[in-house]
Amino acid sequence: MENNMFCHSCGNKRLDNERYCQKCGTGFIDSKEGINSTVEQQSESSTTLPKNQQSKWKSLKLWLFPLLSTLIILIGLLFYSYYEISLNQRVHALNSQIEFSISIGDYQKAEQQINEALQLRDIVTLQQINDVIEKALFYEQELVEIEELIQRNAVEKASYQIETLKKHLNETNYLSLLQPIEHKLEKAEITITVAGIKMELNELDTVEELAQNLSSISSLSDEEASKVKEQITNKIVQLSYEKAEKHLHKHEFSNAIYALEIGLQYAINDEKLLSFIERVNNEKLAFEKAEKNRLEEAMVAAAKEDLRNRTEAVEITSIHIEMDEYGDVYLYGDVVNNGTTTIYSIDIHYSTFDKSEEKVGNAVTSVYPYDLSPGEIGRFSHSYYGVFEDLNVKVDNITWQIE
Repeated sequence: MENNMFCHSCGNKRLDNERYCQKCGTGFIDSKEGINSTVEQQSESSTTLPKNQQSKWKSLKLWLFPLLSTLIILIGLLFYSYYEISLNQRVHALNSQIEFSISIGDYQKAEQQINEALQLRDIVTLQQINDVIEKALFYEQELVEIEELIQRNAVEKASYQIETLKKHLNETNYLSLLQPIEHKLEKAEITITVAGIKMELNELDTVEELAQNLSSISSLSDEEASKVKEQITNKIVQLSYEKAEKHLHKHEFSNAIYALEIGLQYAINDEKLLSFIERVNNEKLAFEKAEKNRLEEAMVAAAKEDLRNRTEAVEITSIHIEMDEYGDVYLYGDVVNNGTTTIYSIDIHYSTFDKSEEKVGNAVTSVYPYDLSPGEIGRFSHSYYGVFEDLNVKVDNITWQIE
């Protein structure tokens, strides 16, 4: 009876004498059999599909299985596509790494990366690149031998191997992959060239010879070549400086400036040479000023000397006048050339006086020899016959000519 107090369908509480549920409208069953019968009917209705539902299920199975199969295939294809894309991305990444390794000349690493890529994809191009890499590794060994030859100063043999290796490179496909080898080869050539120039450098002692070597090395850009250029340039500066210094010592100012300007053609704006040019110009001005002063002083001295030679060169060192027992009077004496140049045509102009100091007359007598060198002594004499009187003599003037 307790079950009859609630709706057997929705469980809503049943009021007395109600025959239908107020909530769901289900009719109430008062007897137990009725309840069981209702439950069984409900059970049958839940386990047994209607015929139209069974037909729908069959039709559903006809397209459901293909759909599931297609779905599985699509998922498989998506997974495969994802796998292939990942594989391609990995190979692409390895390609980039291979290019980088080759660009820096790390051929061993490039070889490892190519083998790794070939395991992922058997690509013909990668195989061809791998062949070039193997040659590059071989060429690197040859470069090591060349460097050892250079260090042992076996320049001739090293040069031969360089030429051989260059020939092999030119015969190789994918030459662009061997650029690091080419660069190392160029460096080895530069090293040989520089070593040769260094050996000659100590033997060169003219700017012209050094300039010729500087020209031969000017196209090289290697760091070592730059150092040699600097050495050559420094030696040109030193030689130019020394040459200019010798000219300057001899007061050859134009030659000194020329030597410095030659050096500046190769050592442009070199402070040492520019500073020396300034010094040469200053010393030139000082020298010219000194020369001007010296010339002026010399001209003054020469003028004084000339005046002295013209006015004071002849000195009468002795003069005598005597009368013999026959009444003849003899005048004689000596002169000396006190000048600094040769004088000639010396004449003594004099006057004679008697005992009462009356002037008797005047005369001119010549000095012999005709010309007198500086410091040389000459003589003069004159005779008066039948005078029978002592005379005095007074020199009025002396004349001479100078060379």
